[in-house]
Amino acid sequence: MLSLQPDSRTAAAVTFSDYGIATATRLFDSAGIDVAGGTATLRRMLSPWGARRIAERPEWHSDVCADGSPIEFSAAFAGDEVRIRALVESLPEVPTTPAAQRAATGLTQGLIQEFGADGGRLAAVWDLFLPHEAPTGFAMMHAAIFGPTGRPGFKVYLNPEADRAMSSVDRTRAALERVGLADAWDAVVAYAARGFDLDRIVYFGLDLAEGPEARVKVYFRHYDAVPGELDARMDEVAARHRTGLLADFCRELTGKEGELREQPLVSNLTFTASGGTTPVSATAYVPLWLYADSDRTIERRVSSAMTGLGLPADRYRTLLDHVARRPLADGRGIHTYASLRVGNGRPRVATYWSTELYDRYPSARYQRG
Repeated sequence: MLSLQPDSRTAAAVTFSDYGIATATRLFDSAGIDVAGGTATLRRMLSPWGARRIAERPEWHSDVCADGSPIEFSAAFAGDEVRIRALVESLPEVPTTPAAQRAATGLTQGLIQEFGADGGRLAAVWDLFLPHEAPTGFAMMHAAIFGPTGRPGFKVYLNPEADRAMSSVDRTRAALERVGLADAWDAVVAYAARGFDLDRIVYFGLDLAEGPEARVKVYFRHYDAVPGELDARMDEVAARHRTGLLADFCRELTGKEGELREQPLVSNLTFTASGGTTPVSATAYVPLWLYADSDRTIERRVSSAMTGLGLPADRYRTLLDHVARRPLADGRGIHTYASLRVGNGRPRVATYWSTELYDRYPSARYQRG
């Protein structure tokens, strides 16, 4: 179990807010992002539960990170541009889904009222994903995306298995209809060509924004998937996908050929009103923490993959150093996923980092069953 004793960079990081804000401050400063504005936004996202002291074990095992940590940071690289994302799950007062719904509702209202997020499309699907009767699982996760200019963008991740009254497939189809993308369902079905048992819908994502470019994302977990075959399906359904990159990317990051069984691949299809029924992009997320002996090994693999794609591996390593609070060789829980998609003809890679508050050797999650 990872010790929560403060290190030299987090002198008094004993609460979720203290720890999250200390890490974000270093990331924002390094990435050239407004530190005061960014940390003010994150502090609100961690309120009020962020004032709690970090316990030795999670009271609510969050869906955000493999070890149950409720805070994740990531960095996205496209050309010379770097964006930082913070993902949180509002911790409930008691470890139940109804309490998690109340916590998520409070944060959503805060982002709308205090930061100008738009909740129109979320309101249209609210009852589907936050049911009153016998809800199960997580309620909602919130993300803020920070760039060097402009205000942060917000999005939410919703649970397609929010209750047992409706299947994840039926709930996702209904949600697409309600946000005006009913005809996009054909692309979802075509993409899940092996069936929704093997290509399982796991999240429904919404930008808290309005306009024709606001995104709707359907996320899948692909059991026993061959990266090259998934790459071909992405090419068939998505407008901007460039086939041929994913298999090499997966091989370099995991050291494995063929199917990924220990921890399955994840992907999403992204839709917008301007894009119509065709996904404007497809993104693959390669799980990292079970395919290496340490974060040091993962760092070397990610650096090599980014260099091969013409992306700034040195900036990735600098940001990683601002997240890590132990030697990279002493665990494998910091890196969770690395994602790849092609936009505007160029590759975009993002790396996702657990705050690793509870375990530096997290076990597999989301096994088929």
